[in-house]
Amino acid sequence: MAIKKAFYSCMLSLTIVLLALSGCASSSSNGSSNGIKTDVGVDVASKTITLGILSPYSGPVADPVGKPLARGVEVFFKSINDHGGINGYKVKFIEKDSQYNPQIQVEQYNQIHTQVLMIADSLGTATTFAIKNLAATDHMLVSAATLSSALAREKYLILVGTPYRLQVENAFDYIVNKLGVKSPTTGIIYQNDDYGQDGLTGYQEAVSAYQLKDVGKATYAPTDTDFTAQVSQMKSAGAKYVFLTTLPTVTAKIIATGHALGYDPQWILQSPAYSPLLLGVPALVPLLSKAWVVSQGASWGDTSQPGMKQMLDDVTKYAPDQKPDGFFEFGYTESKITYAILKKAIESNDITRAGLLTAFESLKNVDLGGLLPPVNYGTSPNDRVPTRDSVVFAVDPSQPATVKSLSGDFTGTAAKASNF
Repeated sequence: MAIKKAFYSCMLSLTIVLLALSGCASSSSNGSSNGIKTDVGVDVASKTITLGILSPYSGPVADPVGKPLARGVEVFFKSINDHGGINGYKVKFIEKDSQYNPQIQVEQYNQIHTQVLMIADSLGTATTFAIKNLAATDHMLVSAATLSSALAREKYLILVGTPYRLQVENAFDYIVNKLGVKSPTTGIIYQNDDYGQDGLTGYQEAVSAYQLKDVGKATYAPTDTDFTAQVSQMKSAGAKYVFLTTLPTVTAKIIATGHALGYDPQWILQSPAYSPLLLGVPALVPLLSKAWVVSQGASWGDTSQPGMKQMLDDVTKYAPDQKPDGFFEFGYTESKITYAILKKAIESNDITRAGLLTAFESLKNVDLGGLLPPVNYGTSPNDRVPTRDSVVFAVDPSQPATVKSLSGDFTGTAAKASNF
């Protein structure tokens, strides 16, 4: 009997020890190793961090926008990895083809969300907003390759530059305050989705702020292929300045349609509305050469900016066939912010999704090497708008990036005053 009691006592002690060890093992796998909190997508043993990319690699948006932008992300982190990583951590990616389709984006997100620490690139307004609630449930940051001002109101979505809404406002500030055109006759053609609505909001604010003579607003569905009605509306109304919140293939068709109808106003393009690939169509070259593009940042080849010099060095090493491209530059620049978030989280010993959110919300004066102005973030919507400046460019095929600055970098009065 004494032997049996001793046996049970021994077994009980062994069970307690095993449970304790099990608890320790469970704690470690849930994210604590050598005092470092970790999470899904982080392997402390191999010192790797896995991030996601959701971008169109097929379909009409792939070649002009999706592929070069994602490549910019890849090239940036190839360079970081080859130079020791982020405090020793190397970054790898799981990449999925969204086809610029919100439903497919959701499907692809659901395939990878348990494997990645954050999304390093989600291209498109409608596609990104299709996953925003899922990302919030997962407490996962998403670096958005869209400049929708609505991002500023979403806790887990990262706005990288000046919102579309403010691009429009800055464009008309340039016309009214820099060129001195009073009460210009204006119109807008915009895509009927979240992206287009943000451009429309900026346009409506600009009409009020700058006393524009608004003569027309025309919209189109993302699936439309003929734009005669929209262009005819602008022509009949006599719009002299027409803003396009469109995508490159639509831009080409609108401008070509206008010319065929004998209508060549001053076309002003939202940053995603232009791609250098459009100049591959000879008939478009003289038409596009009269258009303006509203964007921001250093011009491709301007090595007076240290970030541009580093980017060009990385292009030479990792993507020697890459041609000058603003979307590539955006992806590369976007990744500098992702790097800053990861680095701050690692140095805080908290490489969890919660740790990344804390790092993101406390980023101040992040130096982007002149590719964009230094950026700041915080917890309020206004604090989540990192920049408000723009540059109005003329399309110029003789330039390395096919655009030339007209305005220099500036922030208009309406953009300064806008609240989010």
